[in-house]
Amino acid sequence: MSERFDVIVIGGGHNGLTTACLMAMQGERVALVEKRDALGGLAESVEFEPGFKSAGVWHGTGNVSESVMNSLGLKSLIQNELPTVYALGESGHVAPIFGPFNRTAFGISQHAPSDGRNYARYRAFMNRIRPVLSRFLTRRPLNFLEVEREAPVEVLTRALGLRFLGSHDMVELLRVAPMPVRDFLNEYFESAFIKGALSMDAVLGTFAAPRSPGTTMNLLMHESIAGQSIKGGSIALTEALIRRARELGVQVKSGNAVTKILIENKSVKGVELENGEMIEAAAVSASCNPKAVLLDLLPVEALTHTTEHRISNFRTCGTAAHLLLAIDGPVSFQGASADDNVCHARIAPTLDHVEKAFDAIKYDRFSDEPVLDIAIPTIDDPRLAPADKSVVSVLVAYAPYNLDGGWTDDARSALTRKVIDTISRFAPGFDKKIIAAKLSSPADLENDYGLTGGHLHHGEPGLDQVVIRPIPECFNHETPVEGLTLCGSGTHPGGTVSCMAGALATREITRPRKIRADVA
Repeated sequence: MSERFDVIVIGGGHNGLTTACLMAMQGERVALVEKRDALGGLAESVEFEPGFKSAGVWHGTGNVSESVMNSLGLKSLIQNELPTVYALGESGHVAPIFGPFNRTAFGISQHAPSDGRNYARYRAFMNRIRPVLSRFLTRRPLNFLEVEREAPVEVLTRALGLRFLGSHDMVELLRVAPMPVRDFLNEYFESAFIKGALSMDAVLGTFAAPRSPGTTMNLLMHESIAGQSIKGGSIALTEALIRRARELGVQVKSGNAVTKILIENKSVKGVELENGEMIEAAAVSASCNPKAVLLDLLPVEALTHTTEHRISNFRTCGTAAHLLLAIDGPVSFQGASADDNVCHARIAPTLDHVEKAFDAIKYDRFSDEPVLDIAIPTIDDPRLAPADKSVVSVLVAYAPYNLDGGWTDDARSALTRKVIDTISRFAPGFDKKIIAAKLSSPADLENDYGLTGGHLHHGEPGLDQVVIRPIPECFNHETPVEGLTLCGSGTHPGGTVSCMAGALATREITRPRKIRADVA
């Protein structure tokens, strides 16, 4: 006999947990199903060597929505000052590129006085456009395909938000958004290593590089939601969401994957698990990749040929690997002072360096000179490693999903060595401190976390896949199946750890479905 719930959430990552909690807070009886034994998804802490634990694949929490945390009753987790992010350059150049404004501007000016002033101009522009882009990212998207069905007050509010920028900033936003981030950053800065490090917010985890059109929009969106972080990082966030879910009575079923979404009369009926168990509900919300939901879990007859074609062509080719390192002792970077306390750094010496690293994946190779986003989570949380030891977490760009020759042990070892050699150039003696290393290629990330194509964002954040995400038939978290919604990073507003997609999806789960126009 099958069990009955009001809502079933598929996937126990940060978005799935957010959706489950918010639905339970509305009085719904919620079941959360996760194929892994542990919850948290890309924010889960994993012991990769005895005594050494990660802080999640996405090792930053700078995009977590403060409003969502408030809605969940987790406001105490928010700290309104981000940890400083440093750019590492050749010859021992170290400069902050993100963090408290005065310190960042001063640090940049030590390497290039003009760029200290330029940073103030750059930050002022970001602060002016933040309200407009933040509204886009934290509210359901307007349905441009059926704009006549939108409430006039909502359309007017969004339009006025853009108009209130003033004519100069409105034109400037429309001008720069489609630009390659290389051109945008060249308009503001002179320092090569400052521009290289800043560009990573636009391209990390994507199939794009600084010369790719539209990458400025990625940078603008990142800047518009950054500004706070979670005390204790992703581990604290995951633990708090799990604890909140249990307090609210969410029934967690981990270690058992969903194999089918059950349909009856074109409406969702429930799910079937790999152990044969069936769970019934009139509403199912999936935080896994949209491709996996529509192509793997639904019966073939649930989709039209057009829908199947569109979701099959939703771009999900991963380009980043994740390397975990157990280190004997602290990690110090050449040129960094003790006061800097570097716990988040980037190695992207120039924009051309990033572009050249990207070139390799066009030919299914990984870069000989990778671009690195480095976190040392043990600085803030010493519990992740034994006393006087460190954990280093590295997102490595660029590494192709379909590596020529496959992701063999030799291939993983070769990329690991390149990453270690690169870090050692900026942290002399680093290679001699390594106790253990674990590299996860995009293919491994797919196998371990269910990321289709190994894409960290659940889908490429190109302009076409941001405005309508993932496809027209699944606009605004809905799907062609009555009662089935999407609540993961493959839907609006996209990837990284923000919890926003999970929160926005809850507004559609119990909302009466409007009659939809034909989008074919």
